Amino acid sequence: MRYGLSFLTALAWGLWLGGLMTLFLTVSRLFAVNHANAVVAAPQMFIVFERYQLALAAASLIGSAFWRLREPRAILSVIFSLFAVASIATVVQTTLISAKMHHLREMGESSGPEFMRLHGISMAVYMSEATVLLVAGFLLVGAIGSRARGKTVATSEAPACA
Repeated sequence: MRYGLSFLTALAWGLWLGGLMTLFLTVSRLFAVNHANAVVAAPQMFIVFERYQLALAAASLIGSAFWRLREPRAILSVIFSLFAVASIATVVQTTLISAKMHHLREMGESSGPEFMRLHGISMAVYMSEATVLLVAGFLLVGAIGSRARGKTVATSEAPACA
């Protein structure tokens, strides 16, 4: 159980950040090589990713919360807090920004000023989310590593005390 929570948290984090980076790269490349197809495909990619990242945000929050409850360490509280911030960005992106963008696109207004304004906000939210997740990842590696080092030190000192 003690390794399961850190594994679940790390897996959800990796899939979340990896998916976000893949979305950035594929959509950017698609617009660069075939704008006409990108206009049709990109919104569908974002819709699927929004659902995917909501599930991963939930898994990250649940995994890190239970991990923190099992091992009360400050670094785990910080990791949970970062996942909470990224999750809020995910919910805001999905419910407030993307929903309006999809509505405007369906009305044929994807080149208008309101869509462009929302697109800029969307990019800022996605970049902020990615940055928070990157920081969380560095701390996650540190949390897993410090626990492993702590167990090694405790194990190596035990025979000396006996």
